Amino acid sequence: MQAVRRRDPMTVSRFRPWALAMPLALAALTACDGSAGTPQQAAPVPVRVETVRLSEGGDVARYAAVIRPRIEADVGFRVGGKMVGRMVDVGSRVAAGTVMARLDPADLDLQERAVAAQVVAARAAAESARVEFRYAERGQGKWTSQQEYERRKAAMDSAEAQLREAEAQLQVARNNSRYATLVSDGDGVVTAVLAEAGQVVAQGQPIVRVAQRGEMEAVADIPEQQMGELSSARMSVELWSMPGISMVGRLREVSPSANAQGRTYRVRVTLLDPPPGVRLGMTATLVATSAEQRKRALLPLSALTKEGTRPAVWVLNAAGDGLILRPVQVAAYAGDRVVVTGGLAAGERIVTAGVHKLDASQKVRVWTEPEQ
Repeated sequence: MQAVRRRDPMTVSRFRPWALAMPLALAALTACDGSAGTPQQAAPVPVRVETVRLSEGGDVARYAAVIRPRIEADVGFRVGGKMVGRMVDVGSRVAAGTVMARLDPADLDLQERAVAAQVVAARAAAESARVEFRYAERGQGKWTSQQEYERRKAAMDSAEAQLREAEAQLQVARNNSRYATLVSDGDGVVTAVLAEAGQVVAQGQPIVRVAQRGEMEAVADIPEQQMGELSSARMSVELWSMPGISMVGRLREVSPSANAQGRTYRVRVTLLDPPPGVRLGMTATLVATSAEQRKRALLPLSALTKEGTRPAVWVLNAAGDGLILRPVQVAAYAGDRVVVTGGLAAGERIVTAGVHKLDASQKVRVWTEPEQ
């Protein structure tokens, strides 16, 4: 009968941890082995792109502007009084001599009558002084002394001077009566009403604002750092209400001092040949194109991002599957487009959407519109 060998319990317990760890080690080696499987890579990100096209042109700067008349004035009465009527409203067209408002003429008429009476009295006094002087002149050396002659001559001169003063005052009173009616000096349009009937207005107080017909201008505020090239730039004006229409302008006036708040200079550009539809107060864009010609590209504003503090765009690499962040030089903004004058070459493809979510390490593919 064969004897049965018994294992030492201590020996079995000593080898049991190794037996448990062996499957885990084999699993780890299998995971590290490249032949067991390869991790899946992230799918390329689809991007919308646009090809850069360069054109020859000058730097373009655009500024918000408003269409204003060249001559616009606040018009008021040359005398004070109670306004009893206003014959024009905002938008009314007036011609030379058009009555725009009237004052109550009662007090002015009374003043004119009083001065007219003073003229009559002064005329009578002057005539009496002349008669006395002629009498003294005839008797000079006979019954009139030289002293009496001089006295009556002085009295006549004084009376005639008082007559001239009274006649001048009468002319002023008549003018004041005429000034009670406010009339237009020329052709124009009323752009504001500043007083209403029933008000007691002072002399010179504005009643209406009248823009004279004739030249119209685009008024804009220009930053001081861009004032240097303004005098040599070509000016044009675009209206927001007339897309596609550009009017040639001529720089007429530049403010000699900057605005205290915005540090900008106000400029006025005359519209040389405005179309009939241009109206005062329209919102416009003043376009200043520099005389220096440079290569520039017009890109979507959505393509613009930043590299630090500088503007930049994402450019596809030569293979078309990677991205390069390229700093660019921005010359101006034109609505939903941006004018770039440096940093890009013709034919390069740039990303035009979702640029703030991209990274240089990402793989990309060009997005193609699905067929409908």
